[in-house]
Amino acid sequence: MRSNRFLICVFIVVMVFLSQGFSQQSAEKLFQAGIYQEEVSGNLEEAIKIYQKIIKDFPDNRVIAAKAQFQIGLCYEKLGLQEALKAYEEVISNYGEQKDVVAKAKTRLSKLEQSDVKYKEPEGIRIRQIWEKPYQDYIGTVSSDGRFLTYADWGKGDVAILNIKSGENRLLTHKATYDNPQEYTMGSAISKNGKQVAYSWWRSNDNLDLYLVDVDNPSPRLLYHNEEGEVYPTAWLSDKELIVGRHLTRKGSVQILSLNISDGTKRVLKTVDGMGWLRLSCSPDEKYIAYDFANKTNKVNSDINILVVDGGSEISLVNHPANDRVLGWIPGRKEFLFISDRSGTWDLWAIPVVDGKSSGPAKRIYTDIGDVQPVGFSESGDCFIGFSRRNFNTYIVPFNREAGELKEKSSKSLLDSNLWVKWSPDGQYLAYIKEDSKADNAWQLTVQDLKTNVERKLADNMFLAMSPCWSPDGNSILVVGMEKSKFGTEGYYGGIYQVDVKTGQTTEILLLSDYKYNMPDDQAFPLSDIQWSSDGKSFFYLFFKDRLVKHDLETGEDKILYKHSYFNRGVLTRSPDGKRLLFAVGFPEENKTRLFTMSVEGGQEKELCTSQEANHFNMATWSPDSEYIYFSERKDGTNLWRIPSEGGNPQKIWHSENRAEIFSIHPDGNQIALSIRERTTEIRVIENLVQELEKLDNIKK
Repeated sequence: MRSNRFLICVFIVVMVFLSQGFSQQSAEKLFQAGIYQEEVSGNLEEAIKIYQKIIKDFPDNRVIAAKAQFQIGLCYEKLGLQEALKAYEEVISNYGEQKDVVAKAKTRLSKLEQSDVKYKEPEGIRIRQIWEKPYQDYIGTVSSDGRFLTYADWGKGDVAILNIKSGENRLLTHKATYDNPQEYTMGSAISKNGKQVAYSWWRSNDNLDLYLVDVDNPSPRLLYHNEEGEVYPTAWLSDKELIVGRHLTRKGSVQILSLNISDGTKRVLKTVDGMGWLRLSCSPDEKYIAYDFANKTNKVNSDINILVVDGGSEISLVNHPANDRVLGWIPGRKEFLFISDRSGTWDLWAIPVVDGKSSGPAKRIYTDIGDVQPVGFSESGDCFIGFSRRNFNTYIVPFNREAGELKEKSSKSLLDSNLWVKWSPDGQYLAYIKEDSKADNAWQLTVQDLKTNVERKLADNMFLAMSPCWSPDGNSILVVGMEKSKFGTEGYYGGIYQVDVKTGQTTEILLLSDYKYNMPDDQAFPLSDIQWSSDGKSFFYLFFKDRLVKHDLETGEDKILYKHSYFNRGVLTRSPDGKRLLFAVGFPEENKTRLFTMSVEGGQEKELCTSQEANHFNMATWSPDSEYIYFSERKDGTNLWRIPSEGGNPQKIWHSENRAEIFSIHPDGNQIALSIRERTTEIRVIENLVQELEKLDNIKK
């Protein structure tokens, strides 16, 4: 979401094939192509061929070859072929030094060898993609007849509806804006009869209300104004009763509400501690609501309970050490669907439910479905799911600094999803944040030695790490982030930490709780950037809603260098000679942002230029010789500009149709590291569920 809302992040890491602008023949690109065929197209035979080609053509790239061999095993598993055993055995015997992949292969091999499956996995279940859109969302629901889907159109942030059969898209609201003030939708749900859509509407300063709009005559009306936090429509119990999630941000809890749309009366059905995103489902007979919640012993994982709508005891439906998440009741069946990672992959499970209670063991009915989100069921029993792919594809690109030319065809790509990539002062290492939603640390500070290609993970105690900045001597890195042990603790909001590159240990430098600052309207993290001084005795940081500060590491004292209400987040860097700072501030009345330089000790700022084709800058940095300043903007993709550091006319030197996030110039000036953000949302439908479960019933009998 463009709002960058800090605590509502669902990160799903799936490598996909990015075909434009870079070398097509590298092992990494082939691997991404294999993943695309396997995960997106579902063409397992073609995926196997690509993985086999990697092993044959790139035997010396043992990291990627081991991963390819493991994926071959997964493909054979999905095909139900015995060759899966042999594929995993080859990982173990041929790639012993690749410990992570070998461990995964041993786990899969053990499960295959020891499995005692009572029921044959249904062969007739079909999963079909019905919609794919870049930079959209699945925070909506499907109508009960399976014809319509609501979603957030992130062109501006309006509520939209898709006719699944015709492919026609239509906006239901026309007032969203990302300017000041900001307004946009944060979730929607279509009524069972498909005639009304409830949606949440966010405004600046965390004002989020609930509205209702008729599909055929869009004229929004306010349903519920919430002064205690945030409200989101989650499901319709009936065409007159809406189930709402109310986030009480001050109390750190979430409530499940029943809201009558006719008279506005509401009932609190359940209060859950913590600020997680609610996944819930209403039973077809409107008697029960199932929801998932954080496991008491492992808050990363979820269990599933059932609420009785008219009151009564809460019922435990799925209680397991693994992560179990709601999909919902299957219409026409006394069974409940959920996904679970208890077998090592996200699989589809069904559990029989009678009168709101489980009446038998859960059984796995489809393997490796992925980390999907519930979108709803049609009356015929089809299950609609959302699936989002996001990846930061990182490249090292040769750079002609005289001409300002990026030589994309000679670029080198890095594995996995990495952002905030930064060169070390000596140019031998790259620091970046490795994104992995399946890991304990979703954003892990990582350093790679470019001579050996060896990666090391640092700051294991951090739950989130952002904006890494190397110290002048290369021995430590500053990050903005939050500690695992303190995350969620009342009064703890994170801060700035210093990470020792050799040991990976962190030292707390300052905490946000010790400061007063203006909270950004979109609730983004208030600290956006940090930069070392050239002598390593102090650093600069930005509260991008009010001030630029110099912090003395020895005394702990802060000196305010510049005050403004609209700093451009992502733009704060020190000149290589250590004398000047580069920053940018916005002027909403002009719909423009201006780029400035200033002495590191403060004083009069000097304006260089305004934003050229967009209303703000994406990033800005100095050339290693301090001769130029480079900045990027997002307009129909990404444009890279440069301007003499003393001022002049900006020159556009590069354009990409993709969304490039970070540009970091090597100290020798001959290479640029950048990350290209790719995000696509799919809606898929699981078909033939009812028929195949009936077959299983017959087999059981």
